[in-house]
Amino acid sequence: MITKTPLIKFLVYSLVFFLFYNCNQKKEIKNIDISSIVNAFEPWRKGFLDIHHLSTGAGDATFFIFPDGTTMLFDAGSLDKKKFEKKYHPLKASSVKPDTSLTAAQNIAAYINNLNSNKNIDYAIVSHFHEDHYGSFVELGKLINYDKIIDRDYPYYNYPFDLKNYLIKDTTFQEYISFLNTSNSRVESLDVGSSSQISLLKDTQEYPTFKVHNVKSNATIWTGKDSETFKYFTKDEMISFYKGKYNENPLSLALKISYGDFDYFTGGDNTGLQGFGLPYWFDVETPMAKAVGQVETITLNHHGNRDATNEFFVKTLNPKVVIQQSWCSDHPGQEVYQRLIYKDKNAEGRDIFATNMHDETLVTYGPWFKDNYKSMQGHIVVRVHPKGMQYEVFILDDATEELTVKDKFGPYYSK
Repeated sequence: MITKTPLIKFLVYSLVFFLFYNCNQKKEIKNIDISSIVNAFEPWRKGFLDIHHLSTGAGDATFFIFPDGTTMLFDAGSLDKKKFEKKYHPLKASSVKPDTSLTAAQNIAAYINNLNSNKNIDYAIVSHFHEDHYGSFVELGKLINYDKIIDRDYPYYNYPFDLKNYLIKDTTFQEYISFLNTSNSRVESLDVGSSSQISLLKDTQEYPTFKVHNVKSNATIWTGKDSETFKYFTKDEMISFYKGKYNENPLSLALKISYGDFDYFTGGDNTGLQGFGLPYWFDVETPMAKAVGQVETITLNHHGNRDATNEFFVKTLNPKVVIQQSWCSDHPGQEVYQRLIYKDKNAEGRDIFATNMHDETLVTYGPWFKDNYKSMQGHIVVRVHPKGMQYEVFILDDATEELTVKDKFGPYYSK
């Protein structure tokens, strides 16, 4: 029979040995960095909607994993920093992240491959033909397969006139057309008003409240009712105003993504400025806002530039979370920021997040500007929980290929 005294002695000796051993191993223990393990981003799980706004330093790129695992890429930009800064001096553009030895496309591919084990993108969307939105698209398509590509003007590319001829010296556009001609991907133009063109592909029955509604392409805008649309302006109006030229920004695509009570809006470089000698149709945000209604989260149109995110748009969509995909020192316009932070009895208090904020911007605007941002640097991930009742925002470190969490916000609750 074992007495209590020997048992106690045994336990005490064991504890002393454990402490002595660990003290001798102190050097080895302190050299183990567990921060990356503790802060690792938890992988997507079935039933969740993940929206990754990548901080590439070279333009926009947003990667979606739908609740059933269907994937979508909205834009893949690449900007020539030296060329831009020479042309628009003294503006500053950001550098490719996380590693300038790699192209933006290679960095986007590495990020997506960390998330997506099947190395495939179901839907690849080009919002419009500016290089900070699709400059990486062709190179990325050679690294990761696109099942279906959707843009604003396939197959003719004649809105508002013959783009293949007008953009004959635009190497990004010409390479894109060549890629489409040789790719095995299916290609379509966005069917405005449709809520079935972009849909769940792996499990169509389990998530009946998930929907992607096509809001806008070119001058065609959804009314907000069923699949009804209308033409907001004619191509002749645009060509006449720009004296034989045109503006790509107000032709951008726009989508509304819904999951239960959660709603999200993204709209490329769509514009909303009114007055100042501009035609009525330069404001495409107002008719879009009427169709979209209140949402939980938005990406700022045109990176938050001064010609977008008008007062009616902000009040109508009334988001809690605002994502600014930025790469230039003039992002955002100060008046845009003022509209976002203004709060009356009907407005949500906004949580604003930016992928990349320049020091020059902070020097220009002052400390009051910085105080109203939750985060100014990093990948921004919106994770929507099953059924869309609540969501969170994660900030991931953009200085490394590892998906390391720098900060977390929420939970937020959908209305």
